Amino acid sequence: MPSPTMQMQSISGIITQVHNTTGETPPPLVGASMTVVGDRVFVFAGRLVTSRKMTNYMYVLDLNTLQWTRHIPPPDSAKPPKPRYFHSADVYNNTIIVFGGMGYSRISTDGLCVLDDISIFDVETMTWRRPTVEPSLFAPRPRYAHLSAIVEDKLVVIGGQDMNNGYLGEINVLDLKTWEWVHAKSFDKHVGAYRSIAITAPPRTRLPIMLRETMGTGGVGGGGGPTSTDSPQVSAMDDNKNSAAGGTTTIDAPSPIYLYTNYNFADVKRELQLIFTPSGASSAVEDCSNYMTGSAMPPGLRFPTGHTLGHHLVLAGTYLSPQSQSFTIWALDLGTLTWSRIETGSVFTQGSWNRGVLHETTNRFVVFGHRGRNLLDDYNHRQVNFDHVAMVDMEAFGVYNLPKTTCSTLAQEMGLSLLNEPAVSDFRIITIENQSIPVNSAVLCQRWPYFEQLMKENRATVSTRKPIVDIKKDEEEENNNDETATAGSQQQPQQEKQQILKAHSMSFPYPHPVVIALLQFIYTDNLLTAQQYQPHILSQLLLLADMYELPRLRALATHALHQMLNMSTAPLIFETAALSHQTSLQVRALKMMIAAKKMIQHQQQQHHSTSPMTPRDNTFSMYAESVSGRSDGSGLGRRSQQDHGIRPSSPTSSYYRSSTASPLQRQGSEDPHMSSMLDHLSGTSPKFPPTRTRTPSYASPGSPFGKGIGSTRGVMGGVMGGQQSFSSQGYGSAGPDAYRYPGSASSPPQTPRHGSIAVPAIPETPTTAGSPGSPQPSRSTKNKKDSSKDGKKSTKEKKAFLESVGNKFSMNF
Repeated sequence: MPSPTMQMQSISGIITQVHNTTGETPPPLVGASMTVVGDRVFVFAGRLVTSRKMTNYMYVLDLNTLQWTRHIPPPDSAKPPKPRYFHSADVYNNTIIVFGGMGYSRISTDGLCVLDDISIFDVETMTWRRPTVEPSLFAPRPRYAHLSAIVEDKLVVIGGQDMNNGYLGEINVLDLKTWEWVHAKSFDKHVGAYRSIAITAPPRTRLPIMLRETMGTGGVGGGGGPTSTDSPQVSAMDDNKNSAAGGTTTIDAPSPIYLYTNYNFADVKRELQLIFTPSGASSAVEDCSNYMTGSAMPPGLRFPTGHTLGHHLVLAGTYLSPQSQSFTIWALDLGTLTWSRIETGSVFTQGSWNRGVLHETTNRFVVFGHRGRNLLDDYNHRQVNFDHVAMVDMEAFGVYNLPKTTCSTLAQEMGLSLLNEPAVSDFRIITIENQSIPVNSAVLCQRWPYFEQLMKENRATVSTRKPIVDIKKDEEEENNNDETATAGSQQQPQQEKQQILKAHSMSFPYPHPVVIALLQFIYTDNLLTAQQYQPHILSQLLLLADMYELPRLRALATHALHQMLNMSTAPLIFETAALSHQTSLQVRALKMMIAAKKMIQHQQQQHHSTSPMTPRDNTFSMYAESVSGRSDGSGLGRRSQQDHGIRPSSPTSSYYRSSTASPLQRQGSEDPHMSSMLDHLSGTSPKFPPTRTRTPSYASPGSPFGKGIGSTRGVMGGVMGGQQSFSSQGYGSAGPDAYRYPGSASSPPQTPRHGSIAVPAIPETPTTAGSPGSPQPSRSTKNKKDSSKDGKKSTKEKKAFLESVGNKFSMNF
């Protein structure tokens, strides 16, 4: 029983972490620009809060060390731009382009003016330069607090305000190749930094589903996938193929600018426009305001910021109301235009958090502020603080950077053809079922560093004697026009050293379908076959990626598991993510299981109010059986593990106590509530042994590389031994028998294709005679009494079972 005084750590403590910054921290500023290039944040210009003086200083934060430095331009650099605030700064080809803003003037009575100049900061050389921009009829009027975005080598400036604080209704386009203003377009909307954001969708981002048919394309490049599907495996496969392998849509599809505006904060109005090809004659603006949906919609945000990450638009800003003042973050699915809130707990409800930027490399949203100040006071002065940073893990909410495209679809097809062509193979891999797979060792060495190291150890240098050859001397050229002098033959033996393989096969102690899936990845550098997109296959691919340090495979497998995360796959994905150190995926799977707990509680409440179980309640009970281990051997519980000789480990085992355990696991060993959750989870999905070797062995002393496959076989054997409840279809050439349990002669039972838990349904609770919906009285009184007893017994057992399951989920978030 945990102590009542013990402090429970919520899951938000893992998702959002607050840190202090060090070094030359910028002073509180108003209207400064913040841009991220690589692993550094660049804060430029702004007005000082204390003296109300504008600056043109550049501060740089290293996101790895969280140390600030004030940058001083070198002597060969041009002068920094004039001091200003509420300007725009955009990243383009490792440079930062600064435009406009409000600065000082010697002409106006108050000493202020709005600007329209262009300056460039080179991040690589850390120098300033000013390009020469020719006068043009399309040049924008001076402005401040405007919006800007870069698309197709062009800087697009939208809206903003003039010197009299009037909104400017126009869009201007600067060609960054020729440095000419090439286009201007009127835009009858009041947009600016106070209420709006303008974000360019990255290449191959899917368009909203409601625009795909009207525009005649499946998306802006890959990632669109099917519009609807009942199979998470199919949707994950299509999404992964499209996002990571180039997709099947046209390359020259438009990349729109997403323009989001909220105003009238007492009764919030939200607008979303998509601006296509703003520099072309056929530029168009699509109004998608009425298509936005969600169980919760963003409130009115002051000075919002926007970014794109994967297939999502990330919106953040200050929310002020009489009841609450906080910094909030929201995500918009660009395919469905559905809003979801990024729940960060109570981190941003205390202190003053003012502005955020996206660190795309780590999928984290970095928010600047001061946890000891008051948000409302700082907002009234438009003050942004830089003393503390809060890093929000966006991947834990399914918002993350998608795997990059590495090769074309044609190259992938050629890779699969090469794998299926034994004629070009010079090596064999022996699976745990003793099945031989011919491979090309050169391809594996190129794509798999660990295999390359094994092959170096497998090569032996031998000396071979070449046959005796005749060596002719050259013709004598002096004074011999007609005669040819030939030297006698000279015989000499020659020796040559060459490398040969000591063995031509390797024992790789994993099931045949897993090995095939791994080889398909190595030959194509992608996950694209139906066999690879089975949950248990993906889980083992992720473990193999962690074992053998294959970052590309890790990214692809993690993305696919994110896509197919649901109630039935959550236990398996949680366990896999824990062992492969994918904390974000692990947290997301845990949240899915917590949602299942809430549904079980809801089902229990409905059971008390109505005796007959509805089909939906029956579904919840089926899931409850599967995660509690009360199945007939086809679930993922403790009984299933014990039947097949798998010993589940507890969260207090050596693995969870080790220094390599993930933060969520270490938290579980300290927090009894998390420990209770992890103890329950140890019965929901198969446990992997704590020892995981990275040493595949050679097949036999006569041919391959030696012995010692026991520990590795235990790892993956344990995986396969407990996954009989997931889809077993599509084993390839090995067939279902490839999934025999270690030490067992029978293959696991087959289950439905869509990853549903194969457990028996709980029988419906009988009701008493005469109640509404009750069955008709039986002909025999004895049968009636027996039926009544069975019904009461079933009700008590089910109630006790549900209470026991609910007690296992004893963690509060």
